[in-house]
Amino acid sequence: MQPEIVDTPNALDLIQELDDATEQMMAISVDLVGTAEWQEAFDRQQRAFRTWRDYLYHKADEKPPARLLHLA
Repeated sequence: MQPEIVDTPNALDLIQELDDATEQMMAISVDLVGTAEWQEAFDRQQRAFRTWRDYLYHKADEKPPARLLHLA
């Protein structure tokens, strides 16, 4: 029997991207808010946040595998 291959993202990679995107956005000078550079950083941060949020929602909806339900 072949093991089921599940294509799930790595949580550490997702949170690292969110941290990096937020850091990039925070490093932009207030004088550049609203510029193309700021918009690019903002879009990256929002994508990273949505991906992280979707990952968390997906994990919250998962049911534990049957083998974890056997306590004895």
